[in-house]
Amino acid sequence: MLQLNHITKNYGDFRAVDDLSFTAEEGKIIGIIGPNGAGKSTTIRMIMNILQPDSGEILINGKPYSDEDSDQIGYLPEERGLYKKQKVSEMLHYLGALKGMTKDDCERQIDHWLSRFGLSEWKDKKVEALSKGMSQKIQFISAVMHSPNILFLDEPFSGLDPVSSDQLLAVIKEMKEQGRIILFSTHVMETAEIICDHIIMLNHGKKILDGTIHDIRREFGSDTLTLDITGDHNFLKGIPAVVDVSERGNSLNIAFQKGTDINALIVEIVNKAFQNGCAISSFKVDEPSLHSIFVSIAGNNESEPKN
Repeated sequence: MLQLNHITKNYGDFRAVDDLSFTAEEGKIIGIIGPNGAGKSTTIRMIMNILQPDSGEILINGKPYSDEDSDQIGYLPEERGLYKKQKVSEMLHYLGALKGMTKDDCERQIDHWLSRFGLSEWKDKKVEALSKGMSQKIQFISAVMHSPNILFLDEPFSGLDPVSSDQLLAVIKEMKEQGRIILFSTHVMETAEIICDHIIMLNHGKKILDGTIHDIRREFGSDTLTLDITGDHNFLKGIPAVVDVSERGNSLNIAFQKGTDINALIVEIVNKAFQNGCAISSFKVDEPSLHSIFVSIAGNNESEPKN
């Protein structure tokens, strides 16, 4: 278990992380999200012991961070950093040795992971010969080949095609099932919704969301009704329960007040559509997206000082 207890970090007069606390449990994927300058990178660097908090404590399995814990952490940074002039195998051997791996262990793990990602033939090629997607997978291998208990993934799907993304996602899910702690940082809210068990949202160094996707949707979001309709639909704005109507392609997204009886609302919309000569071909109720909640909450804080 990873615990952050009242962590604060200042850069001079600027507070980058402000009294942050959360817990990351084994076998869970924790999404750390927030706008640029929210304090995500500083938080990750403190967990990795690159930076020291000014106050508070970071505990791993109930104990303060030690040098030995560094070998139990894997990190895939958003800014990729491979040694382009080295051969793939040489570079991975070097990075594995930094994590305390023996030469034989490195060789076994390199062969395993290169095979897993279909890159065995590139083992003795220089990194500079790799495509962007291949480089991304090699960077991921460097983060997991030492079997870390805690894994940080910062925008792991950037630059990957759909097939490679599915490969990576399968590995991440396996590591979750093995009981690893996985911290996942992304700006793509749709990805966070699919992958994460729990969400921590930061803004201006403060934690402003902490919960499961289900709990966050229930507390901060509102359901919407997606409607495929032809004809003049201005009558929708006159329905008291409807608070917003927006067009998305050939469909309408209808936001309605919390506590609205959705069945009664649908009946009212269908009746009024008929009265106004409109035709409804389909409708469905959608849960609020993490993206909409993110934009709503982050937007409400735009007047505050930026990181």
